[in-house]
This record gives sequence, C-alpha cells and structure tokens, in this order.
Amino acid sequence: MRRNRSVTTTPFLYLAAATILATYAAHETAVQLVFMALLFSWMCWKKEGRVLIVAVFLFTCAVYLVQDFRSQQLVSKLQPYSGTLIFHTGAVIDGDSLRGFAVLEDRTVVYARYRLSSAEQKLQLESLVDDSIFQVNGIFEQPSSPSHRYSFDMSKYLRHNGANSLLVIQSIDGVTENDTWKNRLLSRREALKHHIREHFPESLVAEAEALLIGERENMDPEDQRVYQTLGISHLFAISGLHVGIASGLLYGILVRLHVRKEMALVILLVVLPLYAVLAGGAPSVWRAVSMVCAVLVGKLFGFRLPIASIMLTSVVIFILWNPYVLYKIGFQLSYGATFGIIYSLKFLSEIRSAIKTGFVLTFISQVTLYPLLLFHFYELSLSAFVVNSLFVPLFTLLVLPANFLLLFLTFLSQPVADVVFNGYEPLRGLIDQFMNRLAALPYQLWNPGKPTLFIVFLLAASVYLFYCVAERKFQFSQLLILVVPALLFTAVPYVDPRLKVTFLDIGQGDSAVIELPFRQAVYLVDSGGLLRFDTEAFKEKKRPYEIGRQVVAPYLKGNGISSIDVFVLSHPDADHAEGADEIFELFPVKELHLTPGSATNALMLQLAPYTKQTNIVFPGAGSNWGVADTQFSYFSPTDATYEGNNDSLVLFMKTGDYRVLFTGDLEAAGEKALVETYSSELADLTVLKVGHHGSKTSSSEEFLTLLNPAVSIFSTGVDNRYGHPSPEVVDRFDELELDTLNTAENGTIRLLYNKGELKLETMR
Repeated sequence: MRRNRSVTTTPFLYLAAATILATYAAHETAVQLVFMALLFSWMCWKKEGRVLIVAVFLFTCAVYLVQDFRSQQLVSKLQPYSGTLIFHTGAVIDGDSLRGFAVLEDRTVVYARYRLSSAEQKLQLESLVDDSIFQVNGIFEQPSSPSHRYSFDMSKYLRHNGANSLLVIQSIDGVTENDTWKNRLLSRREALKHHIREHFPESLVAEAEALLIGERENMDPEDQRVYQTLGISHLFAISGLHVGIASGLLYGILVRLHVRKEMALVILLVVLPLYAVLAGGAPSVWRAVSMVCAVLVGKLFGFRLPIASIMLTSVVIFILWNPYVLYKIGFQLSYGATFGIIYSLKFLSEIRSAIKTGFVLTFISQVTLYPLLLFHFYELSLSAFVVNSLFVPLFTLLVLPANFLLLFLTFLSQPVADVVFNGYEPLRGLIDQFMNRLAALPYQLWNPGKPTLFIVFLLAASVYLFYCVAERKFQFSQLLILVVPALLFTAVPYVDPRLKVTFLDIGQGDSAVIELPFRQAVYLVDSGGLLRFDTEAFKEKKRPYEIGRQVVAPYLKGNGISSIDVFVLSHPDADHAEGADEIFELFPVKELHLTPGSATNALMLQLAPYTKQTNIVFPGAGSNWGVADTQFSYFSPTDATYEGNNDSLVLFMKTGDYRVLFTGDLEAAGEKALVETYSSELADLTVLKVGHHGSKTSSSEEFLTLLNPAVSIFSTGVDNRYGHPSPEVVDRFDELELDTLNTAENGTIRLLYNKGELKLETMR
C-alpha cells in the first residue's frame, strides 16, 4: 500500500525568502540585506527553533556569497572583439537590425547588434540566427543613459540579464551550424510557427502563435493596448492555465488510446519539458511545467508534497540556477499569483459556487500582484477584477482548447480545419469586438505612478495583513486595509505644493511638462518626435521607435499623470509634434492648443482623427488664463497665417517672481518682436527654453541681454545632425555669463519651485 507523507511548508517559505533577498542584495547592494533582519525577527516572533534560524542564516550567507561572486564576473569589455558568437533564443530581426543576447567564445554574455546591408542578407540570416555559430568582428560600446527615471535603462537591462557589455557587430565573416538537441527542438518551434502562418486564417495567426508557442512578436500594438486596459494580457502569455489544459488534453487522449495511466504520466513527464522549450521557455512556462511535473512524480511514486512546498522549492532552484530570472516580470507575476492562490486555498475551499470561486480567484490574483504591477507598469486595470471573471473561463473552455484543436486539425486534414475555421473565426471576431467596446469605457485604469521599493514593501505588507485578517472571517470593512494605503499613495501628488517644470530628454526635439501645485492641472508643451524618411522596404521596422510612447508617456505615467489638461503644440514640425498621436492614444486630453493657421499642415491633418474628443484652440498673442497663483500668456504669434518657426506659440508662465518662457523654434526676427512688445515682462527672466534648440538663427544678443535668464535650457540630441546647439550661440551665452543646461548632456531637467525657492534636478 502506498503511503502519503505530509511535509510542512514553513522551512521552504523561509528558504525561498532568503534566496530572493540574498540574490537581490548581491546584485544591487549589500545594504538590501537589512530586509533579512525582518525575516529573522518574524521567525523569532513565530518562535521557530534555533536550528532552523541558524540553518536559514547560514543558507542566506552561502547564497549571498555565491551570487555576489557570480555578479562580479560582469565586467564591461571595451577592446575590439574577433571570435565566435551564438545568439540566445529570442534574438530578433526587425527592419535592418539583428539584435539579441548572445554568448561569446569565452562564455561571456553580451547584447549584440548588427546592421543588415540588404534584403538578401536579411532573408539569409532569418534562417540562420537561431541555430548557428557566427564568426564576427565587432566593438564594445557603452549603453546610452536613460532619458529619465521611468524610461528604458539599457545598462540595467544588460545587468538584469547577466550580460556585461553591448557588442556592435561590424562584420559577419563566417557561419557554421550549431547542432545541439536544443537547437533541433527550437527548429521544430520555427517549423510550427511557419505552419501556423501558412494554415491559419490571417486574423487568427498572431493569437495562435501567442497561445500555442509563446510567440508574441506579431501581436498588434492596438490589441495589446486593449488587453492591457482590460487587465487580460496574461491570457496571451503561456503559463499555468495553458500548461494545465495541454496536460489535461494529452492525458485524456492517452487514456482514450488505452495507454496505462502510469505510462501516460511518464509520457507527460517527458513531453512537458519539451513543450516548455517549444513554448519559448519563459519563466512562467517553466514554473508551471516544473510544478506539474513535481505533482506527477509524486502521483507516480505514491508520495505527496504540499503544492506550496513544490512552488517554493522551484523558486529556490530557478534562482540558484539562473539568478537573473529574479528580474523577469513573468517570473515575478507568475509566482506572485500562484503564491496568493495557494495560500488562499483554505478560504477558497469554503466557497461552493463556481462563479463566486472564479471571481474570488481573480480578486486574489489581482490584489496579490498589484504592488508589482504598479512598480513595473505604473498603472492598474480596475476592470480586471470583473473582466477576468468573464474571460478566464472563456479562454479556458473555448479559446485555448479551440486553438489546440485547430492546430491538430491542420496537421490531420486542412479541409476539415477550414470548416471549423469558418465557424470559429467569426465567433472570435465577435469576441474581439466585445473586448474593444469594453476597453473603450472610461476610467478603467488607475494610474497612481511608480512606487518606490519602500512603498512596494508597504503595499505588499497591507496585502498580507488583509489576507491574515480575512482568513479568519471575511468582512467588507476589511477591504479598508487594502484601500487606505492605496489611496494615500495616490494622494501624494495632490498634497505636493511645488510647481514642477520638466524638460524631457527626448533627443533632438522639444517636450516639457508643467505640473501645477497640488496637481491642479497638468500641461504638456510639445511631444517631440522623429523625422521619418522614405526607406527601402526591408529596413522598415514592425515596431518603430516612438518618442511619444517610449519617452514622454512613461514619464507622465511614472508620475501618476493619467490625463492632460492642456496640450500645447508650439508648431507642426516633426521634432515637436510627431509624437502627438501616441499621446492622444494613451491619455485623455481636454484641450489642444495649436498655432493659428497650422490646422492644414500635413502633420496636423494626420493628428485630426485622434482629437475628436478634444477641444481645439488656436490662441495667439494676448491669449491668457490663470490657475490659482499661476498665470499663463501667449506672446506669439500675432497673426493667423502660419509661415514657419517665427509663428511658434510662445508661452509665458508666471507665479510670483518665478517666470518661464517656452519659445518653440522662435528665431531672431520673432525674438526682436518680443523685445519690442514685452520687454518689461521678460526682463531678468528665471528660466528660458532656448529657441530652436540653440540654432545660430536664434538667441540673438539683444534678446539674451534683455532676458538675462537665471538658467537657460537647450533641448538637443546627442551628436545630432544639425550641430545644435551652435558653437557661436554657446559662446554668446558664455560671453554674457548666462548659465545653461543641455538635455543632451544632463538628461531630463526638472525645476521645482516652492515659496520663492527654486530647486534644480538633472536625471543623468
């Protein structure tokens, strides 16, 4: 007779916590080990035995020393490189760029980039990149600094993926086959991808790739935005739900084929790890596969480990095997949700209604993860609590099984598959329409901004306290344990008395954010953008770099800004306005200010479809408004005909003695008109946004002498093609002994004004 042996989960919990904290401290700073004091204090309060406390302490020390030694190996290289290179799984070819993590001859991990020279080379490399050894020549480069604290940080990205350098490949001199079992399996994944693209209807391909093999490269950005708004993005990432359904389907088929149950379990133990590789090998996939395999092993050999112990053991194993998995968002969210659900099983077991159980499961997952979601994405879908209760069963019972079935049918009989597609495709289209209508409803996203690690800890503590109290006997009043800390965090900007003006580092262009005291209003002055030139077809990227989406929007969301009161586009040049459509897609804008006469400009006509819900104003010289003690006025233009840079909207902001002038691309002629008309208001200015990025056609001596600004801001790109700021303009500022800052050198520049005091911060 088989005996079930029960094991307590407590030691596993302590070891998992010690592994996470020690690894994080080794990679960041040893100061983080202070959190171990909280763990040991908790163990003492719980009256754990001395042997366990000492064992956890020694284990923590060992993990820290090992992980610290491994992290010390990440030393940046600077010398040229000539040798072999093997790309990791996940390297992508987009447009004329090949990029991804790779391993060099000495086993060093780098992030490699290569510029493709022709469509023929692109086609050739697409078939070689995943299973070849490249002989390359290249140079190491320092990664560029992030634009601001909320934008993408390449240095951190490298470090968190175990890479020590950025390698720019200058030439590929040879290619040989890298014949390994893993590459052979990955080649099957590529074959499966091509099979899906050839045999599925075009409208279903992206979803099938995501659900069946974990390939999300071709998902439409607009669809992803809808999923994010509804909080259902996780349904399109392979995780426990997918692995569970795949395991159940395969087990059921094997039993139906009269395979002995024990043999079916063995087959599953072999197939599931292979499926994890085929599915892209994401942390969430390996988490689900490892836990299912552990349960299957226990069932096969007649012993039982608590599911919590299995989960915690897998945490320890994965982090010790690959410490950088700790930084993977999928790893954090997958284990976080699983942790919340497993430790709520007692509470869930008391619920008798399947509908109520589904809702409570969704609630537990969302509440457990919300501090992490805020830390990574700065916002949270409020509708997810309800929407997931509908879409999780829908995907579990219909969408996922349908995709598995349709894939099977395309191999078995394409005509039969086509018949099923004819019924499923319209149904899937109706589901998409329903999703889009739900996502269009207002006020679904809660955007309090990015919390600090300390705030994350406090929010997580409130979640834990809520679970402890609710487990005894749930009452709705206990939700205050969750709501109050969240509301306090949300309220922080609304009790901040400072007036904030931020000049964003967006490269070659302009974008500034004005935040009035106590968050009375938020104004965006220009959105930056890129000049888009006609290029060869093979160079076109699937997802081109977008200033508005990737620089401006993260700054706004990171600061808890969810709407814009006034969006000022000084004039319709690409480096000021090309990113505006992305802002309108992501934020409600109450009022848009355009320079008179610019509505028929090509860039503004492209923007028109996005502004249907926005009040559009064409202010000119003399237009003004005020909010509390802060006054705003336009000093230019003086007519309604747009003719170029000198018709830029020139915005003047004043509160007390603090005065800021936003000049757009105003040139010398426009500056002269300001001097003649507004000399008293402009004399001894506090802050000047230098006109036209410091071009030699702007910043005349007469203008600068009158303004005599305390600080002047150049908004330029590093090594920009125009040579901005012009050396003669820089010399002029120096001769007049005027202090200047440049976003190209200082990064994002923020000015904080409160009670007559001005504080300046740079973010580089």
